[in-house]
Amino acid sequence: MKILGLTALRTRLPLIRPYHLSLVTLDYFDSIVVRIQANGKEGFGETTNVSGYFHETPEDAWRLIEKWAPKILDRAPESVLREVSETEKPLSFAATPLLTALEELIRALTQTEGKRVSLPLLGVVQGVTPEELVADTEKLQDLGFRTLKFKVGFDVGEDLNRLRVVQKVLMPGVQVRVDANQGYTFDQAERFLKELDPEGVELLEQPLAPSAWKEMSRLARFRTVPLMLDEAIASEADLDRALGTGCAQAVKFKLMKCGSMAELARLIKKARSAGLKVIVGNGVAMDIGCRHEALVLHETGLTEDAGEMNGFLKCTEQSLEPAIKAEGGHFFISEGQPRVRWDVLSRFADKESIWGRIED
Repeated sequence: MKILGLTALRTRLPLIRPYHLSLVTLDYFDSIVVRIQANGKEGFGETTNVSGYFHETPEDAWRLIEKWAPKILDRAPESVLREVSETEKPLSFAATPLLTALEELIRALTQTEGKRVSLPLLGVVQGVTPEELVADTEKLQDLGFRTLKFKVGFDVGEDLNRLRVVQKVLMPGVQVRVDANQGYTFDQAERFLKELDPEGVELLEQPLAPSAWKEMSRLARFRTVPLMLDEAIASEADLDRALGTGCAQAVKFKLMKCGSMAELARLIKKARSAGLKVIVGNGVAMDIGCRHEALVLHETGLTEDAGEMNGFLKCTEQSLEPAIKAEGGHFFISEGQPRVRWDVLSRFADKESIWGRIED
């Protein structure tokens, strides 16, 4: 079983509506997608950029693919996966599309039966005005979502007022995961926690900058809700530091911060065994990355808390067929490996390269 060809595309898939983060507002997902074929099967993987979130860039990912693509032709996928994993471990974001495409290819070559995956999924409240917030919250609850994400990290007073609007219309059993995306200073985060009504709030995610470890430890002393680290967890060393300082009760992992599905699974097991709550999922990822995260959640048994692999719901198009379904607040993948709609991705691509032979 030898690799016959590899394709890389840089796509800009439009979003249904702008996605507002404290770091940036996104109108499209800037993604790099890799396609690898061998023995009539193929694998696929993606990485999607958020400016200011990763220390690596799409250009880094493209250079990594250009470096490895000529070297992996006519080689066994397993040996390539081992070599790339060992060599490029520090470059998780840049290595993700190549590593996950290899993992997907190996699955396709070795598995005879597909899996039907069903997982609780998080819904995102994206409204801005009070009327939009109420409408978004009620619609998501009517659709079956029992965990909602709400973005703060802008202005403390306004953030609290907007959050209270959402809390007032929460149904029994529905909780809000509040995400500051590293938008607060220590004083702002302290004020937010002191004035926060904890009713219905699951946790507060990454209130401070990733480097603010001492401040996070101080913040944890008077927390009114659990604290979760996201951007601060960029490596296993960061996870160890979180465990050592005790500054958070939960951590969030994303596939693009781990590089491969295997590494994501390993870190999930380590964090859970240490007593941390673990959340997985990327709200800024196409359906390819969301599917890979769901597979890891399913295989590690991390099925209690709502996953955040909901980026596909923000896109105007899905690239997988059959498409991922979100019904009743759950994420569903059909059995078997899906087909990638490469024509759709090519339509939104502004860069594409091919090494070896690719068959459509």
